[in-house]
Amino acid sequence: MSNSLMPQLSYIPDSTFPMGISTCQLEELVQADAEAACWEKSGRFDREQPCHEVDIRSFYLAKTCVTVADYRRFVDEQGYHHRSWWTSSGWEWRQTENRSGPAFVAEGSRNNPDMLPIVGVTWYEATAYCRWLSHRTGRLFRLPTEAEWEFSARGPNGHLYPWGSSFRSAFCNTRSGNVGHTLPVGTRSPLGDSPFGLQDMVGNVSEWTSSQFRPYPYVATDGREVMEGESERTTRGGSWFGPDLRARTTSRGMNVPWFCDDDLGFRVAMSEWPVQS
Repeated sequence: MSNSLMPQLSYIPDSTFPMGISTCQLEELVQADAEAACWEKSGRFDREQPCHEVDIRSFYLAKTCVTVADYRRFVDEQGYHHRSWWTSSGWEWRQTENRSGPAFVAEGSRNNPDMLPIVGVTWYEATAYCRWLSHRTGRLFRLPTEAEWEFSARGPNGHLYPWGSSFRSAFCNTRSGNVGHTLPVGTRSPLGDSPFGLQDMVGNVSEWTSSQFRPYPYVATDGREVMEGESERTTRGGSWFGPDLRARTTSRGMNVPWFCDDDLGFRVAMSEWPVQS
């Protein structure tokens, strides 16, 4: 199997970390940001609490989101027509929709340059891509859990942003920057990188995770990491279209697995051990 498709990866070590926004962090955010105060009054931070400790095992995470060029290989190799890459619900959706490629690649110039993050893909398509990539590389690729994603974004210091404790508009692509579309992956690097060297963990595009959206505390074994079904899946990271408050390491979104948009993409994780033959 070819390793030419291997993405650049960062190693994420075993860790126990505080997942979610702490009371202290929330108080500081509300004091510094009038919009955050409105969010607090309306209960919009409730999905990020309580802050609680979570254990993760070591793994690898791609330094960038999957790009247009990356995803094109999956399409060109007939990834939409191989049943084995898809979950049962995903395959049923693909057949019903007669989908043979991402929804938005052909709809605007912003999606044409090869180094832009792929958008217009559902959770079903993202997981199918991971299974195809696993087959092509001989490694176990998958979507990251939302716990893995959060620790990778905030690092061992538990910051609300990949780079530190306060928002910096020049470090990421969000609505306040007035770009109005996606940027090539890594455009805001290295200023916006996480402690593990991961690019664009907030802003540019929101990212699918493997996890079903459920209240905290996060418990990996409670069924939220079951891959089959039609439950809402958690998204992370904010986007070029989203407000600055979404571009935090603890912010959680969700969508049904057949949803797609022009500000939603994904990056791949790799388990530490290769696929057994």
